[in-house]
Amino acid sequence: MEWLDKKGHSHHVASCPCTRCNVSRVAGLVSGGTMAESVSRLEPQGSTLSTRLELPQPPAITETATALALRRRWLILGVVLVGSFMAILDVFIVTQGLPSIRTTLGAGVSDLELVVSAYSLVYAVFLITGGRLGDILDRKLIFLFGMTVFTVASTLAGYAPSPSFLIGSRALQGLGAALMYPQVLSIIQVTFKGAERSLALALFAAISGIGAITGNVLGGLLIQLNLAGLAWRPIFLVNVPVGIIGVLAGFLVLRPSRADRPPRLDLPGVGLISLFLVSLILPLAEGQQLGWPDWMVMLLVLAFPILALFVLYERRRTDNGEDPLVDMDLFKHRSFAVGIPLTLIYYVTASGIFFTLVLFLQSGLGFSPIISGLSFAVINVGFISASLLGPRLLPRFGTRVLSLAYILQTIGLAATILTLNSYGTSLNLYELALPLLVFGAGAGFALSPLLGVILSGVPSQDAGAASGVVSTSMQIGNTVGISLFGLLYYSFLNGQLSPTSYLDAFKLTLPFFVILAVSAFLLVFLLSQRRARQIIQRLEVNH
Repeated sequence: MEWLDKKGHSHHVASCPCTRCNVSRVAGLVSGGTMAESVSRLEPQGSTLSTRLELPQPPAITETATALALRRRWLILGVVLVGSFMAILDVFIVTQGLPSIRTTLGAGVSDLELVVSAYSLVYAVFLITGGRLGDILDRKLIFLFGMTVFTVASTLAGYAPSPSFLIGSRALQGLGAALMYPQVLSIIQVTFKGAERSLALALFAAISGIGAITGNVLGGLLIQLNLAGLAWRPIFLVNVPVGIIGVLAGFLVLRPSRADRPPRLDLPGVGLISLFLVSLILPLAEGQQLGWPDWMVMLLVLAFPILALFVLYERRRTDNGEDPLVDMDLFKHRSFAVGIPLTLIYYVTASGIFFTLVLFLQSGLGFSPIISGLSFAVINVGFISASLLGPRLLPRFGTRVLSLAYILQTIGLAATILTLNSYGTSLNLYELALPLLVFGAGAGFALSPLLGVILSGVPSQDAGAASGVVSTSMQIGNTVGISLFGLLYYSFLNGQLSPTSYLDAFKLTLPFFVILAVSAFLLVFLLSQRRARQIIQRLEVNH
C-alpha cells in the first residue's frame, strides 16, 4: 500500500519507518488482513486518513510447477504406452485373421506363415538398433518416426491386394515397431524416478500383456463383425486413427531426450546381431513349410556360433571403453543376467500357448473367431488383476512373487490338461475359463515385477541399450514361441484334421509349457531375497 502526506511525499507502508506506517503495519498484522487505502493519500482539506481493512481472502487455486510436471509425466506415459500397445497388439491380432486372409487373397500356407513371421522377424532384428538410435539421435524423434512408419504400413496392409504385398507391409510394420517400441522403456527410465518409475514400469508391463491378449480378442471381434464387408482388413486399419492421434499427441507432449554422451552406432555389432536373429528365426518360422532343406538346417546350426562371435566382439568393445551395441557390463548385475532368461521363457510360453490355443479352438473344435477371442479375455482378466497387484506385493514378499507366478502358471496348465481329458471334444469356453484365469494370473504376477527388477540397476544413459536388450528378448521369445510350438503342434497333428487329432496334439504340446514354467520357477532362486530388497529400496529412494 502507498499513500501521500501533506507535503506530497510517498510512503510505502511495507517498508517506511514513520509512525503512521508502523501503526498501519501493526494493525494489518493483528487483524490478520492487509491495510488498503481507498484514496491512497491524506486529503489536504481534512485530517482523516481514508483507509479500509481487507480481510484475508481464500488463496487462489493455482497449479504449482511440481503439479504441472507431474501431469506432464503421466501424459508422456500415456502417449508412449499407446505406441507399445500398438506394437504388441499387431504381433497377435493377425492370428485370428489367417483363415479369412487365406480365403480372400488366395494365400498359401507358406504365405500365412510369412504374414506372421515377417513382422516378428524384422521387429526382432532392428529392436536393439532402434534403442541405440534413440540414444544417439533423439528418443522423441525416433519414437514419432517409428509410429509414423507403423501407421503408414498399417494402411498399406489394410488395403493389400495380394499376399506378397501384405507380407511386405507387415515387414514395414515390424520396422516401425522396432523403432518405436524400445524408446518406450527409455523414455520411462529418464522421465520417472523412485516409486513413480516402479508404477510406470508396472503399467508398461500390464499394457504389453494386455496388448498380447487383446490382439486375439479384438481380431476375433473385428472379423466376426465383418465391417463394411472388409473381412480381415479392419484388423490393420484400426491402427490408423490411433496412430495419427498418437503422433500428434507426441509432438505436443514428449520432450527431446538422448544419452548424456551420445554413443556411436556399432555397425559391426548391428550386422552380427541381425545375422544371428535371421539365422535363428527364419528356419524356425519357415523350415517345416520348406521341408527343412540342407541350407536351412545349416543356417540354424550357424546361429549359435554367430551369437558367440557377437558376444566376444561386444565384450571386447566394452572392455576397450568403446560404444558397444550391447554393454556387456549390464550382465554383471545379477538381476539383469537372470531377468533376461526369465523374459525369454515368459514370452516363449505366452506366444506359444496363444498360437496353439487359437489353432486348437478354431480349427480343431470349430469355435468362431469371437468365441475363440473371448477365451483370451478370460486370460486378460487374470493378467490385469495380477499385474496391478504384483508391484504392491513385491516390497513385502520380494522374489517370492515371481515364484508364486510360475506356480500359478503350472497349476493353470495342469488344470487345462485335466479339463481336456475330462471333456474331450465337447469342451466349451465355460469349462476352460477357470484354468485360463489361473494361467493369466500367473502371467500377470510374472511380468509386472520382472521388468522393474531387470531395469532397476541400469543407469539412465544406458537406458536405450538395456531397453533394446529387454525388448529384443521379448520379441525373440514371441517369434521362437510361435515357430517352435507351431512346429511341435503340427508335428503331433501329423496331417490329421479331425477334432480328436487337434485335441490330442494340444494335449501333447501342453507339457512342454509346464517344463518352461518349472524352469522359470527354479531360475527365480538365483535372485536372492537380500538382492531383491536392495533393488526395491533403490526404486523407492532413487529420486
